[in-house]
Amino acid sequence: MKRSTPILASVVLIGAAAAAACVVGPARAQNMFGGAPIDGIRCESSEGAVLHIHQHLQLFDRGRVVEVPAGVGIPGASNCLYWLHAHANDGIIHVESPTRRSFTLGQFFDIWGQDLSRTQAGGIHAARGGRLHVTVNGRSFTGDPRAIVLRDHEEIVIENGPPFGHPHPYDWSHM
Repeated sequence: MKRSTPILASVVLIGAAAAAACVVGPARAQNMFGGAPIDGIRCESSEGAVLHIHQHLQLFDRGRVVEVPAGVGIPGASNCLYWLHAHANDGIIHVESPTRRSFTLGQFFDIWGQDLSRTQAGGIHAARGGRLHVTVNGRSFTGDPRAIVLRDHEEIVIENGPPFGHPHPYDWSHM
């Protein structure tokens, strides 16, 4: 009986990982359990130093703040962090890459394991036939939000409404 215990424990762990993958989706499961590359972005043991910039992402659903959770892009089980990640739940995206290149909001959402389109941002869904309202640095953005290029100190707001939220610019003097 004792010989079968390690096998049973392995089966239970594999089953739990598979169940989690079904619930949160493959990209999120990859983020939780492995740190495999996502959209060509690797999960490495230290932050890249060639490109180091930050953006502020604010999400609102009918006037309510929707939090970007701490730890996006920092899978706990794998001791690594993706070049795009969030340390805290303040909406600050950290781009810390070993290469100088462009990154997009769509890549951040992929690492987060959330959908992003003109009608959906994670759990925020526009009304049937509607679109989310997106602004970049206070200007309306009508294209595909996945294509928004992440630039230093950029203010990105995605909201579903009415009512709409009350975005506030980040005080960059803290960084």
